[in-house]
Amino acid sequence: MSLQNVAGGFLRAVGLLLVVLGLVHSAATPHMPQLLGDSSSEVYQRALGPMLLNHVLMGILLLPLGYTTWLAAAAQNRNAAWARRVLVVNGIVLLTFPVSIAVFMRRPEYYRAPFFLTGVILVMIISLSTIVAAWLVGRSSSSSRSASREIS
Repeated sequence: MSLQNVAGGFLRAVGLLLVVLGLVHSAATPHMPQLLGDSSSEVYQRALGPMLLNHVLMGILLLPLGYTTWLAAAAQNRNAAWARRVLVVNGIVLLTFPVSIAVFMRRPEYYRAPFFLTGVILVMIISLSTIVAAWLVGRSSSSSRSASREIS
């Protein structure tokens, strides 16, 4: 099995996991109000709408991100120019996730929570690995294009 096939399989798995994450985000949204605490507080009243909107939008946006990653990484599509562009753009979008976490989640107690820390580490590893895998897949299609030019 070639490195490019492994990279393509990894990207397909990432795409599928992003779709699953989008569905989990959507399913978790009704449970979010309890996380804010006292429903009579002013903070709760101000934070609930934007937090729910953020959670719903994130869930919705993860679906096409995952699907297009999965579709572009399919063996029959990998050599297409559109697929390479989609993989690069989606990889860049995924790189914004750990940056966004670092910028917006500044309170130290977040980073003492094992599940949160595990999630942050996984997001960083997956986003960097996605860029490497997209480069490997693109590299293989570039080398196959140049080889076909030499033959003809």
